[in-house]
Amino acid sequence: MQGEIGPSLILIGVAATVLGFLQPNLTPLVAVGLSITAAGLLTWGEQAARERVLIKLGEAGWENVSALILASGIPPRAYYLPSSITGRPVAVISQTRPEEVPRGAFTFKTRGGPALVLSTPGSKALELCGELPSDLGEALRSCVVNVLGFARSVAVAEREGEYVVEYAGVSFPDLYRGHVVGAALGSALASVTAAIVAEVLNRVVEVVEERVEGRRAVVVLR
Repeated sequence: MQGEIGPSLILIGVAATVLGFLQPNLTPLVAVGLSITAAGLLTWGEQAARERVLIKLGEAGWENVSALILASGIPPRAYYLPSSITGRPVAVISQTRPEEVPRGAFTFKTRGGPALVLSTPGSKALELCGELPSDLGEALRSCVVNVLGFARSVAVAEREGEYVVEYAGVSFPDLYRGHVVGAALGSALASVTAAIVAEVLNRVVEVVEERVEGRRAVVVLR
């Protein structure tokens, strides 16, 4: 996981420094350990600062989308659609579950009122992850764990028509805290999960529950 490079260097550097102090014949190792620790601190701090800057710059977009949802009077509920329906993976915010979406549309009318078609963090994650395995568990592992590094491991189970996806060792960006769009799309992790499930199963899905407990996260989709 890219975000673990800094902490890993710090751990190695501290261990080398301690070993150099404890063993008289390894005194030069102290200097090496201290330099590795310093590099780890710089790497860790640089990554955290870059992430904060990117998230802050992206807030303008989320604020605009949130304002559009509020102005349209649409409940903050997103349905994730596979590319087979719309030509690209998107989420539709609407009163009712959409069965079809006009190609290239940003807004359209449904039986329940207006609807918005949005690219999501999940949409962009699919572009990064490329072709996914046909097995859902392997697809989530390939994209969320191996490519994005949002978690250390993932397990998925189907229960009464719902898919329960459980992650361990989670670490993902908080893209739109406090914005209406966040209530619609779910967290970045939930958005990516929903987009993958929709794409692999070739069906419309929605996030019905999400909870995070420390480094463990559960996303439930229907």
